[in-house]
Amino acid sequence: MIRAAVLFLLAAPATASDRFIPPVGCEGVVTVQSRGCELDNIYVCTADTPGDSWRVSFHEDGPKFIGRIDAETQWMESIDLFPTRREVIELPAADPASLSELLETGTDAFDFNMRGPGGEVTRVVGFDQLTGEEVVIDGEALLRTAFSARYESTTSGTTTITGNEYVSPALGRFLSGSYRHTSADGAVTEWANDPVDFIFPGEPGFFSKTPLYECEASLARFTPSHEGADQ
Repeated sequence: MIRAAVLFLLAAPATASDRFIPPVGCEGVVTVQSRGCELDNIYVCTADTPGDSWRVSFHEDGPKFIGRIDAETQWMESIDLFPTRREVIELPAADPASLSELLETGTDAFDFNMRGPGGEVTRVVGFDQLTGEEVVIDGEALLRTAFSARYESTTSGTTTITGNEYVSPALGRFLSGSYRHTSADGAVTEWANDPVDFIFPGEPGFFSKTPLYECEASLARFTPSHEGADQ
């Protein structure tokens, strides 16, 4: 399934219609237009385990990331595009990410490994915590979170990402927010991709490929694709 989506994205001509078509057997759920010139198209596929869902992210230059999560928001696979690089989770995780635990208790710790194409392993360890703040964005009720994640790579050292995201109980997933990234050499980068519009099937702009907000060239920034920050 993911191969079909990747091939479609890589082969789509620049003159193609401004609409993302998911792979055969898949159905669009929602488009999220966000700050920082980001757009996410979320879809589900009948061939997957029930509860799994996909996210295809676009920025001003086109598609940049594809990811699949399960019903508890575990990062099952993550694919960076241009160049293409795929990581998959090692199961069972030492401490699986659990949306259910977060919603029930207000906090959830996680500790898992992602394996890359050359056998390199990145350990991801951290937590998500509800702040107690509820917000409504474009009619969608969201819960604000604080998080911290440490990435321990066997090839590129240790980096950290902290910040705030959102949880949508209705959609059963995390949504982007604000981030602070500290690289292995201590360099710090900050950015924000808070959601602005939620577009559902039948509404104008559903499954568009064009981000709408803050797409000026001056806003070029570092944007890692990891989903707990964010998946």
